[in-house]
Amino acid sequence: MMNLSQNIEIIKAESLLSSFLDSCSNTNIEFQGVFSRNYHNDIIELNDTIISKENSLYLWLSRDSMFHILPEGLFFKENTLRKIDSEKNNEKFKAEEERITKEKQKIKLFFNPFDKTYFNLRFELEKKLNEIAQNRTKQLVDELFDIFHITQDNQLIRKIIPLLPVASEIRGNILLWKDILKNVFYPEKVDVRIADRRNKGQIRKYMKTTIHIEKLTTAEFINLKKDIDVFAKFFYEWFLPVDLGYEFKIKDIKEKFVLGSPLTLDYNTYL
Repeated sequence: MMNLSQNIEIIKAESLLSSFLDSCSNTNIEFQGVFSRNYHNDIIELNDTIISKENSLYLWLSRDSMFHILPEGLFFKENTLRKIDSEKNNEKFKAEEERITKEKQKIKLFFNPFDKTYFNLRFELEKKLNEIAQNRTKQLVDELFDIFHITQDNQLIRKIIPLLPVASEIRGNILLWKDILKNVFYPEKVDVRIADRRNKGQIRKYMKTTIHIEKLTTAEFINLKKDIDVFAKFFYEWFLPVDLGYEFKIKDIKEKFVLGSPLTLDYNTYL
């Protein structure tokens, strides 16, 4: 099961679903109306608590269905509730309100196949656009590797090569640096902060990045550190301001200092 509740902000539903679904045939969609956009993004709810036993995905969107678009007068009389004095005939008013609510649900259910068909068409279009974008991105990545003589052996660098065309927009954005690095080293926990360091009487700002990885052997730590050092230099050259220093470290802060256990200086052991 997938928990997407933390990753659906400001993402169009078709874009999100096309990244992990081949088809929307088993997707149950309900449009809640654009009014909810005042306090919701496109996707109102989508997480592991609403995935049915039949592997059907349930999706609530802040969009207008056909019911919302059509004039309400096609289905209900305009003054139905106004004719009832809610103070004198409270029970009658509630009963009529409940009847209208149930009728609305029936009408929305009737239009649901039309709404779903339209959504499926948009979903298929999004898949085609993603396919085109992926092919173009691969071509771009291959060209960038050749133009700038970038090593293709480093898998960490390969992850951020597609960002080179927008490097100038990323260079001064601390929040983007954090998001990029967290995605590059996912699922490992990454801490990124800006700190001051005094060097020869001058204070210089540093981006200090700590990657928390537990239980590495000394050989694994050395090999991984080599890859991260190459990546760190590349990240600095392309995405960091020239006056900002950088520091990338791998740490295991949970390992206890016990003589006889595997210890690696500056990883799980400190002087």
